[in-house]
Amino acid sequence: MTTLTENHYEMIHFYYNLLNTIEEGFDYVVQSFSNLELTEGERIFKDILAAFYHVDSTHKTLHAVLQEERELVEEMEKFDGVILALDEESSIFTSLETHQEFVKNQLFPAYLAWKESVQSQLQPYITQ
Repeated sequence: MTTLTENHYEMIHFYYNLLNTIEEGFDYVVQSFSNLELTEGERIFKDILAAFYHVDSTHKTLHAVLQEERELVEEMEKFDGVILALDEESSIFTSLETHQEFVKNQLFPAYLAWKESVQSQLQPYITQ
């Protein structure tokens, strides 16, 4: 395990919690597709996209800090696949039904699988 400074541990904790917050946002967005009382789905989806930027921009620093943790770094790099799926999805702005199906059946599951893999490898740094 890589030796880290207190600031590095704080950054990893923030990152870990951000991944959980994004999952909670996805849960809300997916529920909003069928529950009309949940009216903030579109805004929260935009917040998720903004959070994706923060996740991605944090990777460069985390890669430098955790460079000895090759498996973890490789797992973080797989986030690019989540972004590419989003980039390739043109229906996100055209058809509401297609957008909802994409988020529910492709984007959210891809994000969740990636998140769980990364968090399992970050766990030793979280329990410090």
